[in-house]
Amino acid sequence: MPHSTDAATKKIYTVSPTTKPVNTTMLKYKSYTSYTKHYYLLRSYLEKLEKEGGGTLVLKKGTYTISNVLYIPSNVTIKMKDGVKIVKGTETGTKIFSASKSIFQLVRPSKATKSGAYGKYNGEKNISFIGEGTVTIDMKYVKDGIAIIMGHNQNIKVENIQFKNMYSGHFIELDASDNVVIQDNTFIGSKASDNINKEAINLDTPDKTTEGWHQNWSKYDKTPNRNITIEYNLFEKLDRAVGTHKYSGGKYHDQVVLRNNYIAETRSDAIRVMNWSNTIIEDNIIENVADGEAGKRGILASGAINPTIQNNDFYNVGRIMQFIAWKNSGPGSQYAITYNELSEENKQAFLTNTATDISESIIRINNTYNEFVADTEKIELESQ
Repeated sequence: MPHSTDAATKKIYTVSPTTKPVNTTMLKYKSYTSYTKHYYLLRSYLEKLEKEGGGTLVLKKGTYTISNVLYIPSNVTIKMKDGVKIVKGTETGTKIFSASKSIFQLVRPSKATKSGAYGKYNGEKNISFIGEGTVTIDMKYVKDGIAIIMGHNQNIKVENIQFKNMYSGHFIELDASDNVVIQDNTFIGSKASDNINKEAINLDTPDKTTEGWHQNWSKYDKTPNRNITIEYNLFEKLDRAVGTHKYSGGKYHDQVVLRNNYIAETRSDAIRVMNWSNTIIEDNIIENVADGEAGKRGILASGAINPTIQNNDFYNVGRIMQFIAWKNSGPGSQYAITYNELSEENKQAFLTNTATDISESIIRINNTYNEFVADTEKIELESQ
């Protein structure tokens, strides 16, 4: 019988690390090995869920070693039970293909190899990753590895997952997506990247010229993110917690909210705002940024339009906040300098932040590109 796409009747499939692929043909593949068996297991169910219009895939306790990319279609919830460990596999045991850099990509399996399949916010929607109890995603320090790549998506949730062991990639790459909630997760531990600028959560635009996005199923149409909520997460021992490090000219990530997060022991500026409009950064604790090094900031912003940054607590931070004009270097350098636009109301909100054990008690606003002395506005924050 045809399966209804009504949410109440969508099927629930439960698997464990010993479950075989629902598509038994996969068992006969020459590329089905002890290294790829969990990849084929989950892939088989995700392909089934695409055909059925969505549903829930429940992972029972155990370790799932994922060698290659798993593509997630619309209307799918991946629910991970207490004790689930997802580990980035680095071997395939076959010469047919090598292991991938990423684990999950939010694109339906049938379109994953189609060039330019998605643009704007017209990709997959209504996808959730939900952890119950203690659930980990371990990137095993795979260089340039990424746990979750989302792009051109809508209505995405990532909740209660412990991400760990990153190296020069991101835990979450977030491009061209609308209405994303990332809450109650932990992002802990990375090896330093070459430029000390790799964020646990990276907000970017799919833009070939900036070379930050490499998914060919995208139209590379430079769509920014909007309505992104990142709250009640722990970030620790990383280059950066959340940020952007390249911009597409005239494109702004809108309504990015960072609230009630705890950020500790970053090697560089904890939050890097770049071309964000109407952002709200409030009620976060930011401490031990680069061991209190004088030049490093709790929040570094460029191209911030109407930011509300209030009621954050800074501890052992060199500089609390700094706003600078910026220009991409290298890839993306054709774009014009991006400037901050701060209202008096924005500046008044800055005064609600508190700072303890800091090198300087001022918020610096540098309005001229590459000028950090003459044209500097200083807002004095009361040191605790």
